[in-house]
Amino acid sequence: MRMTVPTPLGDIAVRCYGAPGAPALLLLHANPGDGRDYDAVLPALADRHRTFVVDWPGYGESTAPEPQLVTPERLVEAAGQVLDVLAEELGVREISVLGNSVGGYVACRLAEGRHAPSITALVLVDPAGFTRHTALTRWFCREVMGRPGRARRLVVPLARAYLGRLGTPSVRATYERTRQLPEDARRLAVHCAIWRGLADPVFGLADPAVLDLPILLLWGRRDPVVPAFLDGRRARRALPVRTLSVLLPTAHEPYNERPDLFLRHTLPFLKDPRAVSASRRPSRPRRR
Repeated sequence: MRMTVPTPLGDIAVRCYGAPGAPALLLLHANPGDGRDYDAVLPALADRHRTFVVDWPGYGESTAPEPQLVTPERLVEAAGQVLDVLAEELGVREISVLGNSVGGYVACRLAEGRHAPSITALVLVDPAGFTRHTALTRWFCREVMGRPGRARRLVVPLARAYLGRLGTPSVRATYERTRQLPEDARRLAVHCAIWRGLADPVFGLADPAVLDLPILLLWGRRDPVVPAFLDGRRARRALPVRTLSVLLPTAHEPYNERPDLFLRHTLPFLKDPRAVSASRRPSRPRRR
């Protein structure tokens, strides 16, 4: 089943899988990419959950009439509209949210805002929002990855680095889709707008420590975009003390690179988030 949710950013495509009576799960992908990035783990997730897979505006089957408007903060608003439609049209009143990179940032913001009562758990996979703002990071986001002329040359090499081992059909398919991005002006414009938004003063989490729900934080030890020893450490310190934190031997997209390992941690958590987060201590990164 496929739904289309109209938003100010464009029509957002949402694919629906699993039985209507199963616990609900929303999947939010990284930038660039689309919902197909989760294909390697989708069958296992949908077997246990009513799973909703979003394509961000301008990616996959979603539209973006004005690509420059697609910023992280507006993605939060668009995702909130998706949750509203799921509640109104499908009766989804409670849902877990799994997000990678900017999708992880959006998941946190949803849990901070008016949708907090409906969100039962978060799975944050190398989430954005925990990078320290400096003159260098702002310059990189705005003037390098935020400028189409420069980003066009860097987006594919960067994807090759953050995708890690191209050892699964899913990760190879994600890489091939990214290779097409430099020649797609609209997708490239969306990609750059989101990067520029990461340097915006309004970008950021209010106080992650007060999030009152179970959280599983998964981080790739070899992530070159948001490094585990910097951003990952800041995330572990900022999130609630009961957050279950796991360091994985992957790059930026563990579900793509090591779907088996990703599911080994994610499925038990989603089955009973409060029991798992209460019974297990967070893991700590090994010293290098």
